[in-house]
Amino acid sequence: MSKKSAKSLAKELLEGEPGGLEELRIHEFTDDESAHDDEQIEKLHAEFSGELDRVQKDLAKEYGPPSRTGETDDEIIPLGGVFRFAVWEVGDSQLFVAASHEDRGVPILLMIGTA
Repeated sequence: MSKKSAKSLAKELLEGEPGGLEELRIHEFTDDESAHDDEQIEKLHAEFSGELDRVQKDLAKEYGPPSRTGETDDEIIPLGGVFRFAVWEVGDSQLFVAASHEDRGVPILLMIGTA
């Protein structure tokens, strides 16, 4: 998990140029066996989804309910393999939180960014 809270990262990203992207959490697989363990991957996806729910709830206190959420990719999110996301319209910017896992063997990510 990032040393900064999702709220503080959101504020920094919204004050910067659109296109900012910060890591909230990353899970790197330690070996090929764990990267192909469907049970472990399913458990990690559930953990990351739960964490996204907590971040979404926290950010909703500041920015209101997300304008959209989903369980697939969204055109504004510059990540592959998105399996959960939430997007807020904040002024002229869009703030998003997304959980992604592009393919076996690559890290599972929980990211926050702007578009």
